[in-house]
Amino acid sequence: MKNFFASCPRGLEETLNQEATRFNFNHVEITRGGLNFKTTPLNAINFLLETRVASRVYKEIGSFDFRNEKDLAKNAMQIPWTKILNPDDTIKITSLFSREVMGKFKNSHYLSLLLKDAIVDTFVEKAGKRPSIDLDHPNFPLLLRIEPSPKKGELRGIVSVDLAGHSLHLRGYRASGHEAPIKENLAAALLMNTSWNKEVPLYDPFCGSGTFLLEGAMMRYQIAPTYIKLLNRKEGHYSFAFERQKWFQKDQAIKQPFENLCEELIARAKNGISNAGVGEFHGSDIVADPIGMLMEAWQTIGLPRKSLRINVINALDVQPDDNFSNGVLITNPPYGVRLEEKDEKLEKLYYDIGESLKNNWKGFNAYIISQEAIYRKKISLRTSMRMSFYNGSLECRLLGYELY
Repeated sequence: MKNFFASCPRGLEETLNQEATRFNFNHVEITRGGLNFKTTPLNAINFLLETRVASRVYKEIGSFDFRNEKDLAKNAMQIPWTKILNPDDTIKITSLFSREVMGKFKNSHYLSLLLKDAIVDTFVEKAGKRPSIDLDHPNFPLLLRIEPSPKKGELRGIVSVDLAGHSLHLRGYRASGHEAPIKENLAAALLMNTSWNKEVPLYDPFCGSGTFLLEGAMMRYQIAPTYIKLLNRKEGHYSFAFERQKWFQKDQAIKQPFENLCEELIARAKNGISNAGVGEFHGSDIVADPIGMLMEAWQTIGLPRKSLRINVINALDVQPDDNFSNGVLITNPPYGVRLEEKDEKLEKLYYDIGESLKNNWKGFNAYIISQEAIYRKKISLRTSMRMSFYNGSLECRLLGYELY
């Protein structure tokens, strides 16, 4: 058993914990921004490949206690770096503080430099050659977490390696450089908190580039969120940083089970896609360009065109398909940014959204994402659920409505 940490968007720690239950982790601890847990490296890799909620998964490689910045680098040299890294590895170091430690240090970047010095000095002393820094595509991305130590008057530095080497919200179905208003893992987590059971149609009348619909389709058809990266890996490319890391390369007992798992997830996805039905996902937007992005991503995954109904239309004019008497609507309408003065156009939009839901969507459950209370009150419907979460730095609400 090894120590691991999985991060997630703030406010969704419990959702991540619920998702993780089927992996039978030990010593699970919900923390601000993720989960600490113990498990085997293979099970952690399995989780990395299948988690829809986590942003990153880290494997702990060492820890040390220290009193201040001056002795951080010296004490960090206690970690046996030459057994963990190869001289030709590339590294990047990110530092963060636990809530209890915030305020003790002015600059997290400086702590990253101190840890880098510890690693470099160890290699220069023992190997005569040192790993280099790569800020874009390191094969050994390191996280230094600072938290209180059990030893009085000291702090603890916990060093972990990012197993994927990239944020797991990057599923691979988006064109490079495109960032949706809601990241893919956040969209999946919000869907998990609705009543959608994957058997009724899913609608998004403000769909934009279709993140909710794409994530919903991957959930419904049992497509792992890393499916595209697994397909690319079959073409001879490493898709995850851990495949190039020393601990994985040395463990012959883990390599074949990992290959088997990749094959299993690919087969499961292809089977799910082959059984896709007609008109199970419905999206619309008033602008055509983002819908084009949705269609490209749909095709990249290999999803059948028959399962998606899409229109360029005002969201307030959208009505459910006559073939379905119930379903789920989830959408992220415009909510602007925090302003001292209210926006009358947004007030009217939210009022009209409430009227549309009340008049056109009877039998459905609707979920609206909103930031400002002043606008969501204009919907004027009784909520069946409220959930707080963060979209980046913005505190938002997921509001649920049962429409009769």
